[in-house]
Amino acid sequence: MKEIEKLYDLYSKDVYRFIYSLSFDEEIAKDIMQITFLECIKSIKNFKGNCSEKTWLLAIAKNQYYTYLKKHPKTQSIYESNLEQIEDFTQNDLEEYNEVLKAIHSLKEPQRQIMILRLINDFTFKEIGEILGKSENYCRVNFFREKKKLVKQFKY
Repeated sequence: MKEIEKLYDLYSKDVYRFIYSLSFDEEIAKDIMQITFLECIKSIKNFKGNCSEKTWLLAIAKNQYYTYLKKHPKTQSIYESNLEQIEDFTQNDLEEYNEVLKAIHSLKEPQRQIMILRLINDFTFKEIGEILGKSENYCRVNFFREKKKLVKQFKY
C-alpha cells in the first residue's frame, strides 16, 4: 500500500490536471482522479513496466474519463469554461482564446487530444504517444500539422 501512496503523492496532480484539461470541470477531474487511483490499487500487480508509472496512470485516467462520458453526456465544452477567471486578459484576448479553444475542440481524435496534452498539459511527445498508444513521431507530426493549420486560420 505504501507504493500506492507514493504514486499518489508523485502523480495525483498530473492526473487531475490531465482530466481537467479534457473536461474543464473541477468536480469531474477530482472524481476521475480518485477512480484512477482505485483502479491503480486493483491492477498494480499487473503493471509490467512497459511505460512509465505516470503514463500508465494517465492511460487509466483517460479510460475512466471516457467511461464517465458514456454514462454522463458532456454538458460543457472546453470553450464554455469560465475564462473570466483569467485576470490579465483583455476582452479581445479572451475572445481570441475562446476561438482557438473552439478550433481545438472541433478537431477529430486523436489530434484534439494531442493538442490538449501538448498545449495545456505540456507533455512530451513521447508521453503523449504512450498515453494514446501512438508513436512519438506520429504525435509530433500531427501536432505540428494541426498547429500550422491553427496559425494559418488565426493569422490576422
